Amino acid sequence: MALKVIISGGGTGGHIYPGISLAYEIKGRDINNDILFVGTERGLESKLIPREGFKIIKINARGIQRKICFENLTAILIFLISLFQSYKIIKKYKPDIVIGTGGYVSGSVVLMASILGIPTFVHEQNVIPGITNKFLSRISRATFLSFNQSKEYFSNKAKKIFTGNPIRFKNIKQNMDKEYEKFNLDSLKKTILVLGGSKGAASINRAVLGGIDLTKDVIKNNWQILLISGQDDYDNIMKMVGENHKIFSVEPYLYDIEKAYSLTDLVICRAGATTLAEVGAYGLPAILIPYPYATQNHQEVNARIFTREGAAISILEKDLSDKKLAQVLLDILKDKNRLEMMARKSRELGNENSAKKIVDYISDYINKI
Repeated sequence: MALKVIISGGGTGGHIYPGISLAYEIKGRDINNDILFVGTERGLESKLIPREGFKIIKINARGIQRKICFENLTAILIFLISLFQSYKIIKKYKPDIVIGTGGYVSGSVVLMASILGIPTFVHEQNVIPGITNKFLSRISRATFLSFNQSKEYFSNKAKKIFTGNPIRFKNIKQNMDKEYEKFNLDSLKKTILVLGGSKGAASINRAVLGGIDLTKDVIKNNWQILLISGQDDYDNIMKMVGENHKIFSVEPYLYDIEKAYSLTDLVICRAGATTLAEVGAYGLPAILIPYPYATQNHQEVNARIFTREGAAISILEKDLSDKKLAQVLLDILKDKNRLEMMARKSRELGNENSAKKIVDYISDYINKI
């Protein structure tokens, strides 16, 4: 029997891409399975979901501040509106199941589905869960975890299952064609990929430019840099690259980021859960620079897992400088054995089958009803 599934989550790519991965897995089981995403107009989902060919309905939603403030009164009102909007969508669409992948938009959708007696499931990407998922885990049939260490942060009443974080790529081993020409890169050199997240990171971009300038005489013959700058910083970075253009390739954004991962030998990036899942799946050694303003500092906690296991080196934002990054880069690049060890440890932390594990569990649950 074909299923009708609502997937809700959004705001950032970290909440959206796991949902897309699950949608492809569900659709792959039966072409007649129908998927509907519920998101917001303001989040990245309004662009990414239609691009993947899935339907999306947008509702009003806004996050609640973790402090007493006037903005929370507005947020509460919008939440009540979003509950009513979710009710109308669910009654009209009549889903068999609802999956929440995090972000405030998933709160009202999963809550209303649960009130209406529809089986709900949630997925948490980070080690430390957000407020929305901590609450939803109490009323959902199962909570899927990207990190086993997350279990201690949820209620004992929650059904917690470690699955890993679904990634958006299929058949990684079959998609290893290295498109150096696409990025104007030299196939005879090793590549450092720089990622600041879905919107880029100006502090990382500038530290990399300065750090590479300090080390270019050492690395220029063997290494090159592919920098994903973010749309807002692209023009500034292109001006700053200047004479270093021979070892730099700059892109404002990449929808098909897997093409960059496939030719990468080392990555410099934030420590969002989805990014780390992708880095692990490709077995890439990493220099991690956690976003310091993430809720509950969850990116630093995520980074500690990879650092502790020897897959990465972390630099806190407050310690980030041209000189610091240059020092770390040189220490890694001069030691081939260390790079290989980090790559091996990263691969051990990767989990390519997360979407399959989640959909297998949901399918078994439905078959027992």
